Amino acid sequence: MLQRISIGNYLLIDRLQLELRSGFTSITGETGSGKSILIGALGLAMGERADPAVVRDAGKRCVIELEVEVHGVGVEDWCGRNEVPYESPMILRRQIEPGGRSRAFVNDTPVRLEQLRELGERMVHVHSQHHTQLLNDPAFQLELVDDTAGLGDEVGTYREKHATWRKLRNDLEAVREEEARSRTEVEYLRFQLDELEGAQLLPDEQSGLETALARADNTSELIGAFDAVAQGLQGDEGLLGPLAELRKAMGKAARIDTAAHGLSDRLEQVMVELKDIANEAERMGAQVNIDPREADRMRERLDLLLRLQHKHRSRDVNALIALRDDLRERARHIASFSDRISGLEGEERTLFSDLEARATRISNARAKAMKPLAEQVTAQLSELGMPHACFVLDHSTTPIGPHGTDGVRALFSANKDRAPAPLDKVASGGELSRVMLALISLVAASRSLPTVIFDEIDTGVSGETANRVGALMARMARTRQVIAITHLPQIASKADTHLLVSKDHGAEEVTTSIRPLDAEQRVKALAEMLSGKKTSKAAEENARELLKGR
Repeated sequence: MLQRISIGNYLLIDRLQLELRSGFTSITGETGSGKSILIGALGLAMGERADPAVVRDAGKRCVIELEVEVHGVGVEDWCGRNEVPYESPMILRRQIEPGGRSRAFVNDTPVRLEQLRELGERMVHVHSQHHTQLLNDPAFQLELVDDTAGLGDEVGTYREKHATWRKLRNDLEAVREEEARSRTEVEYLRFQLDELEGAQLLPDEQSGLETALARADNTSELIGAFDAVAQGLQGDEGLLGPLAELRKAMGKAARIDTAAHGLSDRLEQVMVELKDIANEAERMGAQVNIDPREADRMRERLDLLLRLQHKHRSRDVNALIALRDDLRERARHIASFSDRISGLEGEERTLFSDLEARATRISNARAKAMKPLAEQVTAQLSELGMPHACFVLDHSTTPIGPHGTDGVRALFSANKDRAPAPLDKVASGGELSRVMLALISLVAASRSLPTVIFDEIDTGVSGETANRVGALMARMARTRQVIAITHLPQIASKADTHLLVSKDHGAEEVTTSIRPLDAEQRVKALAEMLSGKKTSKAAEENARELLKGR
């Protein structure tokens, strides 16, 4: 249950510390005093999206903190899954920083908003005025059936598996579409691949061909150059003859003067190097002998490579090889479609069969739960001042979907001489409020919700009906914490604790405050609700009577 709510710098609230008790708490105040601000702050602390406009002073941090007793609520598994230390009481904190950034914490551990919402839904159910319109939503009606039938976990698992099945169906359809598109291009792809594979491409082959062809096209020049070097060095008039004479003369000089040894050795080295150059030139010249047929073959090969590069807009042979490898992979991918489709179809059939079985079990449980639920609602409505009311849940079968194979439509009649008809056609605002209150009381019991908050659910009711609505809330509060924001003294008088919301216009800035009332203050507050600011003795006596009737 909620033990404390702390609010700072939020809308009309500068700073508020509010202690909350078990049982039934009513919150009252004049219209516009800020009663629903408390609900808004509570919603932020439980994960609703934050609007920076709620910050009272934009230069300061807005902080909303809840202290919640969680023994017996069953949040240990949530703490384990989300790596949050389990403590009781548990502290939920929401901060809106200057500039609008929002942060959330549970027991001082940062959490995401979706984690905070999941935790909040386990502890507190807030029912606002506009939620009553959800009664006309078939999905909401079906959810109520699931809650009261205890199908929440099973339906949750079903929805997860249905989402998995839908994704698998979408994947299967995408593969089928891709296969259909691929069939139109596979012949051209195969033609391109056969052409490139037939070329037997080799890395860096083109540069070797270009060098070899350059030699073939300039054979005579090469032979002439090599021969000229060989003859110029060791021919009859080559350089090596005169160098040999010079080497001989320097050898004689070295025998006379040892200083000449160095020059003699250097001439010897030059002669050795020049002889080696001459021999190499002669050998290379002898090798320049390219077969014209081989040159034609290389020229054809180079032409093929250049043609393929131009056709496929590739810069070189290595790019053609990369393209060939890509085409091979695409061909393998297309060839695998059949196996992939077959595998996905098998998975889809298995998963759909499981879905059908689950949907059937859920449908049977729903059908079994609908009549008892409708009878309970009818009984509650009788207690709420509608003795002739009839509430029926009309069950129908639908194609398999995210909610199963069931459709439900709530039918209602307030008078015994009228057949039940859809709620949105026949129920007034006050009747809708009472139907919703009856359903929420049953859902709260089935889900073991520790705290239920009603935000002006009493719209459209008054007099004895309001008294009965208050009595039902008081009965609910015997097993859980119930908090009700109300304009009706009949409901407020049934509460164990009465909180009064007031707006201070005297200060420089308007502020809202909330305070608990003692016995005499409650009498005055109820009297004002009965007769206005100027209370009479009769109104006060009436208020005392209401409090006695708790």
